[in-house]
Amino acid sequence: MRASRPAWIRSALALTAIVATPLPAQPGGNQPPRDTVRKVLTIPGLRDGPSTFPLVNYPQMRPKQVGVMDFEHYHTTAELNYWMERWAKEKPDLVEKVQVGTSFGGQPIWQLIVTNRKTGAHTTKPAAFFEGGRHSGEITSSESVLWLTWHVLENYGKDAAITRLLDEKTLYLRPNNNPDGADMYKLTAQANRSSVRPTDNDGDGLLDEDPGDDLDGDGFIRQMRKFVGAGKGTHVVDTLDPKGRLMRAVGAGRGDYLLYPEGIDNDRDGRYNEDGVGGLDLHRNYPYNWRPMAESTGRGHTQFGAGEYPLSEPETRAVFLWQMTHPNISVTNSMDTSVPMHLRGPSTCLASECMFPADLKLVQHYDSVGNSFTNYGLAGDVYWTYGTRGQPKGQERPEPLFGHGPDFGYFQMGQVWYGDELWNGGREKDYNNDGRIDQYEVLRYNDERFGGRGYQMWTKVLHPDLGEVEVGGIDPKFWAQNPPAEDLERWARNQAMFNLTMAMDLPKVEITDVQAARVRGTPKDSATHEVKVTVRNTGRIPTALEQAKRVHMVKPDMLTLEGTGVTVIGARPQEFWMGGYETRVLTVRVRVPQGQAIPMNAKVSSTRGGVASREATLTP
Repeated sequence: MRASRPAWIRSALALTAIVATPLPAQPGGNQPPRDTVRKVLTIPGLRDGPSTFPLVNYPQMRPKQVGVMDFEHYHTTAELNYWMERWAKEKPDLVEKVQVGTSFGGQPIWQLIVTNRKTGAHTTKPAAFFEGGRHSGEITSSESVLWLTWHVLENYGKDAAITRLLDEKTLYLRPNNNPDGADMYKLTAQANRSSVRPTDNDGDGLLDEDPGDDLDGDGFIRQMRKFVGAGKGTHVVDTLDPKGRLMRAVGAGRGDYLLYPEGIDNDRDGRYNEDGVGGLDLHRNYPYNWRPMAESTGRGHTQFGAGEYPLSEPETRAVFLWQMTHPNISVTNSMDTSVPMHLRGPSTCLASECMFPADLKLVQHYDSVGNSFTNYGLAGDVYWTYGTRGQPKGQERPEPLFGHGPDFGYFQMGQVWYGDELWNGGREKDYNNDGRIDQYEVLRYNDERFGGRGYQMWTKVLHPDLGEVEVGGIDPKFWAQNPPAEDLERWARNQAMFNLTMAMDLPKVEITDVQAARVRGTPKDSATHEVKVTVRNTGRIPTALEQAKRVHMVKPDMLTLEGTGVTVIGARPQEFWMGGYETRVLTVRVRVPQGQAIPMNAKVSSTRGGVASREATLTP
């Protein structure tokens, strides 16, 4: 007989099951059930449009077996919370669950602290921080953080490298920094960029008054086309697909159809879905190089989605405060979708002009390491590599991103800080070898690999204003923005392995040897002994990047000698920095009482390299 589960697990499983339990299946196969109106989700905030939307029971959100980990589905907020709580209860020596903030809608923001607590407090060890779920719909990132957590916990005590990692270092793991947005995206047809805070996106003085409408009841806001006659539209049916699923833009007055996002012009301004739920961007809300969404002169820089002021959003503030109060963090990856790219700073300048050469060399190394795991192809800085992608060579015109995490991470925190973009939108195969992957090749790959599930045939719907229209096209959630659930683990795992590699490269100070000898002859000072302490940084990453030194983000590493009767000659302890894999010998002159053997402790304290100590004896 199977032992009964503890009460906390039973209650958490019940909550997960409420979200995961299928509604009655509908005729027609793979589409989510349409009978969802009896269950609704209310989005927090006061807005001029609707806040309550029908729940959709997506197959992609259902675990294969409730309470058993799998990465062939996306985890709801309830399920993510369940796993964090379960690990904290079942593995208390390795996992601590902490609330690090409260979302705009009042939900707790949870984070795990993963380290072997028997080998020291997490704050005494070098640390890495990995975050997912900042952007409402970019949910692959949450799965990658979850996969990394599961992987290290499953392999602790079995894999020597992972065991050493958790014995010596700390992982701060936050899979779902925006639970309000995640709930809306995962449980309703609605989607947005990031925060659900009501925002006036179209400048008409109203908040969130024109969200998308699921006209055909399939659980997605897709595309909508209206046949208007030859030469009267902007699009034609792309004949490359014999099933007619693709539309091709040909320009005004040259097409047969007008194309719209699926929905109704709720505010009667001639546009569709231009002011849906929310609109701020939590990744433009950081304090470094922040710019407002509007300014008075009309000549200055602005930043769409920046928020009312830096750190105005509680989700971003929760990251900022954790980072500032945990300076032992050397590496951060705060992930999104779906370029794909290993994305880092700078965001507003050329790296060669505004980064220290040693720091740039280090992150360029990690660009290469990242691609060795993920094969994204694109890796580099936000301003140039990301900002000019797709532009003709020699005509590049980068645009800065303000208030951006990677800029904050490098210039203010002095960290190796990535904001990686997972998933490639199905751009997998260049079938005709012309050097680019067009929409038909994406569709063809979807047909071959996933049976065409990423696209819906066009179906007729009676629109209240446009009359007869057709709704169809690409799956906006589990194809355009995130991989199909059956391909999810590949993307989550590959990204997590890159993050794991950076965590293993964290700086860590060790004392490998202490030698003490009596001072012979007549010393110039009052020293009786000279102590040589050999210190090593076992990590590739320095104990302080050059930028961290410049902004005084971390204190210098420090050697102290302690012992009864031991007096260090000189007013200050020795201060220094350790480069990656560096070993150095530090010499300290001390005075001790004559004729006694004195026990002594040599201690190295490093903000980002942790703490190390070693005992020695000063002999007469």
